[in-house]
Amino acid sequence: MVDNNLAKKNYVNNLLNTYFNLFVVIFVSFLLLMSYFLLLKPKVAETTNAISENISSREKLLQAEKNKLANLQEAVLAYNNIDQVDLARVNGILPNEYSKEALYGEIEEIITQNGFIPTQITLTKEGEVAKTAGASDDSKVSVPKISDKVGIINISLSIASVDYAGMKNLLTILESNLRLLDVKQITMSGGSVASLEIATYYYKK
Repeated sequence: MVDNNLAKKNYVNNLLNTYFNLFVVIFVSFLLLMSYFLLLKPKVAETTNAISENISSREKLLQAEKNKLANLQEAVLAYNNIDQVDLARVNGILPNEYSKEALYGEIEEIITQNGFIPTQITLTKEGEVAKTAGASDDSKVSVPKISDKVGIINISLSIASVDYAGMKNLLTILESNLRLLDVKQITMSGGSVASLEIATYYYKK
């Protein structure tokens, strides 16, 4: 009986000695496999999904930028195809810059070419303070703000030797002018003298 037990122990020991390395390899492989499925695989899947979503988002952003660029290129092409005469007319409606001298000359030309006599022309850019002899700040008519990109120029105009019919003709001329001119106030006195408050606009760069 003792010999049988000893023989079994020796068999087990021999078996362990022979296959110990194999058992270790199998055990370690099992641990690594379980670690992969329980720990690494979820992390890998999460990271892969995050990368995929990021790539998809960047591809959509890139496509949007390409569409924007294509639209801008079409706009530039259309702009370059506009006749220069028409372009100058359009720019005259809302000039890019405020030039007091140019505007003063333009207003004076409109008045004098149509037989009227200007006695006073005062230009005031919105935000500036301008004092005119015989005029008070209360006489100025405020113009509502249109946009932060659009500047306003107030024009105070006095005309001599003008009657009611002449004033109607002048208003028609101002309304048909290419530049935007908004007549805010008209005052006539003595049957031959008129004062106008006009607003015009320019595009702020």
